[in-house]
Amino acid sequence: MSTDIVSDITIIQKLSLISYTIVWNGASPVGAMSVEVSNDYSQNADGSVKNAGNWVTLPLDASAPVAGNSDVGFIDIDLNGGYAIRLRYTQVSGTGTMQATVAGKVS
Repeated sequence: MSTDIVSDITIIQKLSLISYTIVWNGASPVGAMSVEVSNDYSQNADGSVKNAGNWVTLPLDASAPVAGNSDVGFIDIDLNGGYAIRLRYTQVSGTGTMQATVAGKVS
């Protein structure tokens, strides 16, 4: 967490509900989480990137700050029509480690 981080991409074509759980530990990490979606990102059959796509930051109902030596955050996204999604951490200061888990369901 000593720099900005972008997660792996999750294809959400048939998922309407998506959430992220984020866990961090460190020496006073400070930053913010955001969620980005794309409709034109695509992959080849082997998983390599075919088209990097255009990414748009979703407006979140609640802020997603990262602060404190260790904590857990949760981001819930309802009824998103995007094709692909990713999580972005924008670092302000401090260092640490972070792990994020994505889950999805059909409503």
